[in-house]
Amino acid sequence: MVVDEDPGQSGPRVRPKLGSSDPRAVRTRTKLIGAFHAAIAGSDPAAMSVSALTQAAGVNRTSFYSHFSSPEDLAIHALSELFDVIGNADIAMRGEHSVPAAEASRRALRDIVSFVSQRRESYARVLGPGAAPRLLREVTEAFAERTVVSLERMDSRPADADPRVTARFLAGGVLGVIGAWLADPGSPWSPDDLVEALIQCLPGWLNTD
Repeated sequence: MVVDEDPGQSGPRVRPKLGSSDPRAVRTRTKLIGAFHAAIAGSDPAAMSVSALTQAAGVNRTSFYSHFSSPEDLAIHALSELFDVIGNADIAMRGEHSVPAAEASRRALRDIVSFVSQRRESYARVLGPGAAPRLLREVTEAFAERTVVSLERMDSRPADADPRVTARFLAGGVLGVIGAWLADPGSPWSPDDLVEALIQCLPGWLNTD
């Protein structure tokens, strides 16, 4: 159970419903996540307010704070789809040795780029130069944590290549490049062009079986 401070209140506010499967709680979360995705298409994530989000979702502030501690907290939860893509794209293929390492890297990056490209307007605000610092930090950390799992399983990883350092380097670099690309509607690069450019930036051992 997570305890957070509710702005305007004198004591801590407990968020007992964040993981609740109660149908009413699920509906409330769904409404708030929908409000976030609608709002992010037209406004700066850092400028989102609880009042605006609750009004758009048709719920009250008490309901909001029983699930989330802040608009950023809601945003991080709403972006869980991207975290799932990051986590599943590479780990399964490398773990099963179902494709060569280089192709696993290519497919994983293609999945991520394709996912954000289809939601370009929203993710440009999450990953681009104007992203809210905490939100970008959380997305990057989620990317790194999932990448660590994949790296730790790699037989070809050099003994002196620390998986956590490598994961943070990859997360910051890959998301930084993708964010800049998303924020530039005039970019001549297609998603496939971007994937191939990113492949060239990866450590050689990462693409070696």
